[in-house]
Amino acid sequence: MLGVTRLPPWFEQALSTFESAFSDSRNVDSFKHLVSALIHSETQWTVSGLSRGISRPDVDAKSRRAYDYFFGGADWSATDLAQFHAEYVFDQLQVGAGDDVLLHIDDTFAPKTGDATDGVARLYNPVAAETELSNKIVTSCLQIGDVYVPYLARMYVPEDLASDFDEPFKKKTEIAVEEIVTPLQLPAGAALTVVFDSAYYGDERVATIQNHGHDVVCRLKSDKHVSPQGVVWTQRVDAFASTLEYESTTITVRGKEKTYDIASEVVEIEGVGPVKIVASKTEDTTRHYLSTDLGRSAAEILELVEQRWNIETVHEESNAKFGFKQYQLERKQAIERYFQLVFLAWTLVTFAERANVAFWDERGGLSVRLDHAKEAYLVETLLEINDKVAPSLPRAERREQLHELVREFSWSSFADLFVTAINTYTLLNGRCGFY
Repeated sequence: MLGVTRLPPWFEQALSTFESAFSDSRNVDSFKHLVSALIHSETQWTVSGLSRGISRPDVDAKSRRAYDYFFGGADWSATDLAQFHAEYVFDQLQVGAGDDVLLHIDDTFAPKTGDATDGVARLYNPVAAETELSNKIVTSCLQIGDVYVPYLARMYVPEDLASDFDEPFKKKTEIAVEEIVTPLQLPAGAALTVVFDSAYYGDERVATIQNHGHDVVCRLKSDKHVSPQGVVWTQRVDAFASTLEYESTTITVRGKEKTYDIASEVVEIEGVGPVKIVASKTEDTTRHYLSTDLGRSAAEILELVEQRWNIETVHEESNAKFGFKQYQLERKQAIERYFQLVFLAWTLVTFAERANVAFWDERGGLSVRLDHAKEAYLVETLLEINDKVAPSLPRAERREQLHELVREFSWSSFADLFVTAINTYTLLNGRCGFY
């Protein structure tokens, strides 16, 4: 029936996993339509554009107001959705007892041209080495084996703006531990290692993560004080590391070999306890790292540190493919909800073709893989529509059926494209066998 919004059965099945995150069936519908719209949309689409792409003037179609309500006033939790997201990942990868899970923590900037958005301030961007008018977003991604997907993101609000919110001011390290690490529930028997850079290090934060039963691998600043086991005096980690013996070690990360001179030793840090430190040297740089798992080798610790760069890929590709930083929302809650839909869109297309090993071996790069998975998603939708058109009907009736079916699949920019220009596609549709 014209006006009834539809989703492909294969997509309905995937998203049914997440329905429990919403108490209202209307929110379930909005959720499904917005995620599918993100998968198909071009990155220049704003949230307003997305909602226009899935709103129709038909009797049963949702209005723009329904999607505004979904991001703003609806009763659902981005944190709960993130946990359902994580459980979906664990299920797809069959994570269980004895398996290792990595949780990478970092932050990124979303440049803004005005200050109407919650949390916008002039913040220092270390990449650009200058302050920018922007939001700072504390981000995370889950990694199991070689597979990594975005998990949960939270907006950092500067202290001078914290009074605008009901919540107390939190440093980004507090946000990372309290709002990202703590809520994550793992499959029984799985082990979590939290990986972050020196900017997120804090004795209390590391101790908190350990109290949750997790390990930490992170970079240490050179002036961090450590003490050899069994002694009371401390010294800077760079001074202590200079007394150790180094050996050459080669590791392979993301398909590339890297060689370092490394040394390691178990030391103690006040407030944390015993940790293993690793010093790595290249021609012109010495860096220091920490692991709360004393049994890890120095090479294993370096490999985990190198894996942290996958979250930078998440920042880049989730923005390029799904508009991660291109939100046009003003309120903090709405923006954080939007992040979770973007992250889920990434994950669904990532897992859509994981079985096609030959393709990945031949084509490689994640950016290409995401493009191909989005393309495959569109092809499946086209096939779903085409299969509904009876080939025995006269041409004019087949055309009319196609019109109706495209409008029924009105949940994405795909439909917006075809509904507004369908009569110009007669030749293309004829070649494809649509009518």
